[in-house]
Amino acid sequence: MASGFVSKLLTLFIALFAACSDIPRDNPLDPKNPESTRKQKVLIEAFVNTTDSLPANVNKFALAALDSLQNTYPAELVILDYHRNTRDYSDPYHSIENENLYRHYIARFDSFAGVPDVFFNGTLARVQGASGVQNSITRFSTALSGLLNRNSEFFIEIGYQRNGSQVIPEIKVARLGGSDASNLVLKTALIAQIDPQFLKRVVRDVSTVPIQRIEHGTFRKFTLAPLLIKEPAVKHFLAAYVTDGAEEVVFQCEISEVQ
Repeated sequence: MASGFVSKLLTLFIALFAACSDIPRDNPLDPKNPESTRKQKVLIEAFVNTTDSLPANVNKFALAALDSLQNTYPAELVILDYHRNTRDYSDPYHSIENENLYRHYIARFDSFAGVPDVFFNGTLARVQGASGVQNSITRFSTALSGLLNRNSEFFIEIGYQRNGSQVIPEIKVARLGGSDASNLVLKTALIAQIDPQFLKRVVRDVSTVPIQRIEHGTFRKFTLAPLLIKEPAVKHFLAAYVTDGAEEVVFQCEISEVQ
């Protein structure tokens, strides 16, 4: 009797396995489905200076407006604040990496530098200056409107390892759709929530790795250079995003809290 039961159980498992293997790949979330996509999140990168010595700090108008957008679209946006020095005012969170990225972006436009300066999905849209919170919300919303509700053929999964004050990004990138992708860049940013008002998304360190090729229907895992936590007492987040080889167009982005 026992042998008969085992035989029936094995037959059932075989039948179930065969049925599962015959499932048609028409699920849009299945990376092996050539029509698969994910909703694209929009990356917003704000270049700001929040030093207290700056009179009538219009950067704070822009940051408050971005807070409003984040509250309106909590699942659709990843916002990064890059602090940079200006001609007359230094910012304690300035870095040479922030400045290099900013100069790279504005070279696509008129090369006129200033803060606040806000970019959407790389250089797909730009809004410079701020005269008030509501005015900034209106201008940012206009730039954002053409980028929401798009699909992406990339999916990002964020992982990391902790080693003391280091965060070592371990990022999985999947290529969806029906074609391979090549000549890409994977970028990560460590964000510190230093205070809840105007220093809640401060980029403190970055690392980058080129992606030569990802075949469609597959994913690759990348371990990037360690990122350094400089304010251990505050909450941190890890952002990751995929760009073209020129690092000017963002195809997908994601963010996760660092524990």
